[in-house]
Amino acid sequence: MTMRRSSRRLFTIPAGVLSCLLAINGLAAVRGLDLRQNTVLSIAYCALPLMSFPLFLLALVVRRLLPLQAILVLAYIPVYSALNWRTCAELGYCGSVASVVMLTITTTKVLLFGGVGLCSVAARVVEPRPKANSREQR
Repeated sequence: MTMRRSSRRLFTIPAGVLSCLLAINGLAAVRGLDLRQNTVLSIAYCALPLMSFPLFLLALVVRRLLPLQAILVLAYIPVYSALNWRTCAELGYCGSVASVVMLTITTTKVLLFGGVGLCSVAARVVEPRPKANSREQR
C-alpha cells in the first residue's frame, strides 16, 4: 500500500464517521425543531446535516465530490447563525451579529461539519493522481 493511499484512508475514515454522526444529529433536529417560524431556514438547518452522509457515500464513488462537504459547511454556518440570532433576539440577549456567528462556529454541530469538510478536502488533496500519457512512456 502506498503512502498516498494510506493517507487518503486516514482522512476518509474519520470523514465518514463524522458525517454519520452529523446525519444522526440532523435526524434529532428534525424531530425537535419548530417548523412554523422561518420555515426555509428550519428546513435547511435539518437538511444540510442529513445530506452529509449520503454525499460522503456518493463521494466514495465519485471522488471529485469530496470538496462539496466543505461547501455544505459554508452553507450551514449562516443558516445556523440566523436561527441562533432569531432565538437570542426573541429572548433579548443578543450582542452583535459577529458574536452570534462566533458562538455558532464553536457549537458541536458546526465543529462536526468542519471536521467532515476538512477531512474530505484533505483526502482529496492526498489522493493519488492517475499518470498522464506522456512521450516518455511511449
